[in-house]
Amino acid sequence: MNESPTRTLDEDPQSIAPIHLEPAPLIKRMIAFAMDFILIILLLQLLAHFMPRLWDIHTQEEFQKLLQQATLLPQEEQMDSEEMARFIQQSELSPETYEMLMAMVVWACFLPILYFFIGERFFRGRSLGKATFGLCSVRLDGQELPPSPFRQFFRAVCKGLSCLILITPFLLPGLMNFLFCFLNRKRRCLHDIIGASITIQENRNKEGSE
Repeated sequence: MNESPTRTLDEDPQSIAPIHLEPAPLIKRMIAFAMDFILIILLLQLLAHFMPRLWDIHTQEEFQKLLQQATLLPQEEQMDSEEMARFIQQSELSPETYEMLMAMVVWACFLPILYFFIGERFFRGRSLGKATFGLCSVRLDGQELPPSPFRQFFRAVCKGLSCLILITPFLLPGLMNFLFCFLNRKRRCLHDIIGASITIQENRNKEGSE
């Protein structure tokens, strides 16, 4: 009669039956990220459209006037952060409009982070783009589980800010985060390394483990 090997208390379950996680195809990851990126841009546009309504009519009119004047600036000045800061300073805005601008900037920075963190934390490592293609982010240690909340948050911070940087003239730092996946065999971006995670194709890895 054959007896199955028993597991002692000192043995690590991960070392007994390690699971090989195959990275998801890059093309699917790129399309999934493009979907998330477009959705984030739409959310930012909705934020810019509806958030001014939380202030009074005078502040809204002053903000609209500022936007109209900004569109008349040369393209080079619109892409220059120093010129835009000087333009806003010379506009002599009211304190209420300055408050609204600062609130919009803060929420614009926080929105991409919140989007990715909600997907990572509450939908088992899936943003809307990843869920569409059956992708998810899991822990790198061989267990097909989402990273810890602490790592999920910092992963979302890195990825969210990278997305935000991509829509500014200073897009190189944001590109570096995503291009890093071409420098390692597991196709991990910098936000994957920060989160100690890897993006996988769910069905493919389930079939390989059976």
